[in-house]
Parts: sequence; structure tokens; C-alpha cells
Amino acid sequence: MLKTILIALDGSAYSDAALELGIRWAQRCNAMLVGLGVLDEPTIRSREPVPLGGYYYKRHRDDVRIQEAHDRLQQSLERFASRCAEVGVSCKVYEVIGQPWEQILVEAQRYDLIILGQQTYFHFETQQGPCETLHMVVKNGPRPVVTVPEKLGSSNAILVAYDGSLQAARAVQAFQQSGLHQGQQVYVVGVAKELAEASERVQRAVDFLHYHAIKATPCPLSSLDPPGQVLLEQVRHYDAGLLVMGAYGQPVLREFFFGSVTKTMLREATIPLFLYH
Repeated sequence: MLKTILIALDGSAYSDAALELGIRWAQRCNAMLVGLGVLDEPTIRSREPVPLGGYYYKRHRDDVRIQEAHDRLQQSLERFASRCAEVGVSCKVYEVIGQPWEQILVEAQRYDLIILGQQTYFHFETQQGPCETLHMVVKNGPRPVVTVPEKLGSSNAILVAYDGSLQAARAVQAFQQSGLHQGQQVYVVGVAKELAEASERVQRAVDFLHYHAIKATPCPLSSLDPPGQVLLEQVRHYDAGLLVMGAYGQPVLREFFFGSVTKTMLREATIPLFLYH
């Protein structure tokens, strides 16, 4: 059962949605939320070509950017704490300095679960578009990572994507340990060329969940379509509110998951993803 949930804040709408999902789960599991702000000083102060005599200007500009970034992070942390107090959820907040994905990986060792926006903007002082933080945390994280779209839905059904890989098996075990299944309908989906093969694979995950008193419905499929598109179709079919899957793995049976499937889901999914590598 979840006791602590780490939410790394970047001030974006995705980060706000991550907080709202964290509140739902904290209330369900009686868990504490932890709001983390990362001051990206290394990127702000990184070396770059400057004209003769421009060093002082760059140092002054960097100081201003760092102060602005710190102020923005403090505002995000204050909103986080205020929102948690409003709904009666236990929380704590703090700020660290460093490369965002590296700091998140270090701090995550203290907690049960990481929640991040489906797009991350931790380099907001130096970069306009999404940054690499999410992918680095998913690939290297010591805990499961949940990614959150910009807007949350209300469905409670949970879809478990199972391909028989080590990554999928670890994801299912982490999901079982989280307690997020309580009160939810769980479906286990597997895809193969032959239906019998998909059924055998899915049944292993269903049996594991059954041994932990989790009722799950097996949903084997025979399909030659791209696996990412199959998953997206099944999310819509079951009106799922959460998708559990292994991330960036090389599966035992290669016709289902590849690294590109993770990227497809991160790019196109409209529901939270529970990922474990």
C-alpha cells in the first residue's frame, strides 16, 4: 500500500494535473504527498560562447534567471501545500538544486511512487518546449513512475498491458503492491499473432493478481496491428482511467512491446500511465 508519493513540480498544467491525481490517491491510500521543486542551476549557469568582456553580463543574467526560477518554484510549492491543506491531505515540500532528472532519481529513493506530467518543463528558464526529464526518470527510476496528461478523466477502470516481459512482470508486481487496485475493475490485455498464445501469457498475470486477492478479467487479443495502437484502442474500449505497463523493455516475445511503444503511449495516451522499467 502506498505510504508516500513524490510529485516533482515544474509549474505547468501537467504538473497541476499530477497534483490532482496525487490527491485522489493520497485520499484513497491515506498517503503523504511530497512536492519537490528542482532549481536547474547547472543548466542556467552552463558554459556558452560570450563576446569579449561579456562574462560579467552573463553572470548577472544567470543570477537573475536563478532568482526568477527560485521564485517560480516557491510559488509552485506554496500552491501545492495550500491545495493539500484545502483537502486535508498530509504533505511536505522542499527545493533542491541540480540537474532535474538526476535530483528526482535521488530523492525518489525515499518514497514509494513518482508522479510526473506527461510532458515536463523543468528547464523553463532556458527552454521553451518539453525537456528530457520524464524519459530519463522512467528509464532509470528506482520506483514506478506515473505520467499524467494535461487533463484528468473520471473513469476508475484499470487496464494492465501484459506481454510476458520482465518489465511487464515488474510493473504488475509494483501495481499490486501499490494498493491502487482497491475498488477498481482490472482488465489484463495481451496481444499475439495467435489467440492461444495471448491467452496463455495473460493468464500468468491474472494468476499472479489472483494470488494477491485481486480479481482481474483476462482480455487476450489476436492482432497484427502496431502494439501502441492496439493499446490505445483497448483504453478507449474499456474506458480505462489508468494503464499499467512495463517500459522500454525488450520482451521475450517481440511482437508486442518495444521501446517505441512506450514512446507512443507517452505521446498519445490521454490517461495516466503506471510505468516500471
